[in-house]
Amino acid sequence: MSADAKRIERLKEKYGTKVIDNGMRLRPQDFLEEIEWRDKIDQHFTRAWLDFTYGGLFTRKVLDERTRLLVSISQLTCLTEMEELERQIRSALAVGATPRAVLEVILQTTVYTGYPRASRGARLCMKVLEDLGRLDELTTTQLPLDGRISERSLDKERPSWPPAKSPEEKARREHILEKYGWSGVSTRFRTQSHQGFETIDRLDRWDPDYLKLWFDFIYGEIYPRGIIDDRTRLLAMVANCLALHEVKQLENHIRGSLFFGATPRQVLEVVLQSTTYIGMPFCVMAAGILERILKEDGRLDELKP
Repeated sequence: MSADAKRIERLKEKYGTKVIDNGMRLRPQDFLEEIEWRDKIDQHFTRAWLDFTYGGLFTRKVLDERTRLLVSISQLTCLTEMEELERQIRSALAVGATPRAVLEVILQTTVYTGYPRASRGARLCMKVLEDLGRLDELTTTQLPLDGRISERSLDKERPSWPPAKSPEEKARREHILEKYGWSGVSTRFRTQSHQGFETIDRLDRWDPDYLKLWFDFIYGEIYPRGIIDDRTRLLAMVANCLALHEVKQLENHIRGSLFFGATPRQVLEVVLQSTTYIGMPFCVMAAGILERILKEDGRLDELKP
């Protein structure tokens, strides 16, 4: 038996085979070292932490493993927890996420956390892929310079907009469309009509030039890139709002996730998985927000186990 095999066997005897096997599967490069330093200074905490994470939360199947890890990568980018981010990038790749999908959830955080943090995450992603000899899987899968615009049109997208709730809303949509162009405005109406017009009206009053930039960058370029599906993108945004303690947008993106097909239990799972990285208090509050939304929508029974 090799020295590493003996180390693993000792930890299995102490902490359980299931926990250690799951950790070694997800983090073969560094899990053993982490458990040993933890074991050396506090075995009780180590056992409790392992049972909660690698023996508990990380074995649940409410989210498929690829989605769970992509959402965690997005959240850790917002938190700038670079050491843990690197681990999760490697784990996501190990369970089948593509390098392009991993980079995409990092780049999408630009909207909420700004480009400096997103850039740090992107550079770390590059480093990991270079270490693994897989950087070409990014360089050869780039979008065209103009993104997805050649594949899109207003005629294609308009039927996917949720119906306007009133003639007044329909008229406002057409006014905004004419003033700011279809490529960003269409994505906003398709994906976030539940948010209403408050932000749009404010920016339209005070700085229409910025509103045009806002529409074009976020909704014309970033959100419709199509590298990850809208459901995964919105679940990641729920996690990002949790990381940033952003209550208003948290509610908006919970609603968006449900609109794009996430189940109430999947949204709840993002909240519960987040306790690992951001702690309990805000996640408990977020669970209450989800419960209220589901009550309002008549869907609370869908949370039952």
